[in-house]
Amino acid sequence: MKLVSSTPGDSPILTPLDTLTFRLEDLPRQLRRIIDDALQDQGLSRTQWRLLAYVLRQEGLTQTELARHLEIERASVGVAIDALQARGLIERSQHPSDRRVWRILPTASAKALLGSLRETIDEIYAELFAGFDESELAQLGNFFERMARNIKA
Repeated sequence: MKLVSSTPGDSPILTPLDTLTFRLEDLPRQLRRIIDDALQDQGLSRTQWRLLAYVLRQEGLTQTELARHLEIERASVGVAIDALQARGLIERSQHPSDRRVWRILPTASAKALLGSLRETIDEIYAELFAGFDESELAQLGNFFERMARNIKA
């Protein structure tokens, strides 16, 4: 595959890299829609699911830490936290050494919900990665990591 034009003045409208990049941009959008639709049945948004997954994996994260993990603004994390707290899925607990900071903890209800959420998400992943073997998934992960490093450079 010729990735970029090497001939001066030769500038096609749509290059192979355009096609590849457009596809790379489309996949996350499609995946977000599928996950949003599936989680709607559980009464959660994708952001709420991701936040809850982090809190279940590492109890006691702060709003700032969650914002960093989710790569969204603290205010958006606050909205998601409020919604999850209203549903009884998380609770806030003051940080023992800094009363200005609140740690986010999952409730028993969140832990009970995890099984059905995990099943829903795993079904989506099974469809997304159907036909890939372990080595291909590892290679795909390596490609994504390399692209992420390239874009940060």
